[in-house]
Amino acid sequence: MIPPAPNSQDETGGLRLTLQSQRPASDDELAIRCLLDTAERTALGIWIYPAMWMIVALFSGAAQRWPLLTWGNVGGLLLMAVVRAHLNQNLARQLQTRRQLAEQTFKIMTLAIAAYWGTLTGICIYLAPTEGIAWIMLTLTVAFCAGGNTLFGINAALRFPYPLAMIIPVVIAQALQHTPDQKIMMGMEVVLTLYLRRSSGIVQKDYWDARLAQRLSAQQARELELASLTDGLTQVPNRMYFDRQYAYEWARQCRHGGPVSLMMVDIDHFKQVNDTHGHPFGDTCLKEVAIALRAGCGRSTDFVSRYGGEEFVVLLAETDAAGARVVAQRMLDQVRSIQLMHQGQPVRLTCSIGLSTTIPYPTKDAASLIHEADQALYRAKHGGRDQAVITDSSNEVPPARARW
Repeated sequence: MIPPAPNSQDETGGLRLTLQSQRPASDDELAIRCLLDTAERTALGIWIYPAMWMIVALFSGAAQRWPLLTWGNVGGLLLMAVVRAHLNQNLARQLQTRRQLAEQTFKIMTLAIAAYWGTLTGICIYLAPTEGIAWIMLTLTVAFCAGGNTLFGINAALRFPYPLAMIIPVVIAQALQHTPDQKIMMGMEVVLTLYLRRSSGIVQKDYWDARLAQRLSAQQARELELASLTDGLTQVPNRMYFDRQYAYEWARQCRHGGPVSLMMVDIDHFKQVNDTHGHPFGDTCLKEVAIALRAGCGRSTDFVSRYGGEEFVVLLAETDAAGARVVAQRMLDQVRSIQLMHQGQPVRLTCSIGLSTTIPYPTKDAASLIHEADQALYRAKHGGRDQAVITDSSNEVPPARARW
């Protein structure tokens, strides 16, 4: 089965691994997600202000008594709703390019709408304190504050300022009336505001607990995948990762027609090293050889994997035979330059490399390149070791495309 195109990367031991698990979100990404969630939650609510005001004004008689106040505020609320809708539509892009400005604009527009509605309610209370329109507007304001408690509760910058911006103009208008009823309402609104602050804190905590739990889960899944694809001793990718990436690269070049080169690398006389110096020292040799082979890679797309025992495999994507020869020689030199001492005696390491290059096509067996590299390694070891033997089948003529 050909794996899907990789979607994220991580680093281990200085090597970039292509991982399929979701990368955990950073603090900045979580903050942006919270703002986008806030915008999405309140997207429909921005149109409720002009709609409610129009209904109240028409059926309470305010449109006849105060036509300028009525229609002027219908236009004002509609204008603010249109501006806010436009901001919501472009918010994700703006957060990527001008995050601070986008955040401040969103906050200002949200609080401006809240203050606008609160001021309008205060005007109705001041103009007709005992009439139905005042009590209807006050009821709607309380409802908006309670609804905003849930919608804006996830956002620390808005969860308390939003109801406050709406209630303050109302309290000021009530204070100017000096009537017992208005004073009672003022006291109730203060209690409501304190309650909303407390309850919105619970909403915020629940939201962020869920987000942080989601990030922890993604982090654990990523660490598990990373551990499953990394050789614990040498910290290079393991056989499982190589198999996945090799299948992906083979399929990719079947589409694009580029060359793929593969090296099988074996440490010379490694059994003798283990028998003479012990397995702990042999583990040190494996680690050093892995570092040397990685140093020999020329591009970030080239990678070394531990294939098994003292054998490594190197995948060179979009690399022809000439380029692969250069990399092979560089790796031989890197391994030769390893300086190890054991019990006061220098230990010299070398490796043998079998290299094969081909241009994949759909009817060609992907395992053939591995087999050719393995055969080349066999010839390198039996030809004196400490060398690279190369086979090149990139000039092979594939079947006609019509037969694919």
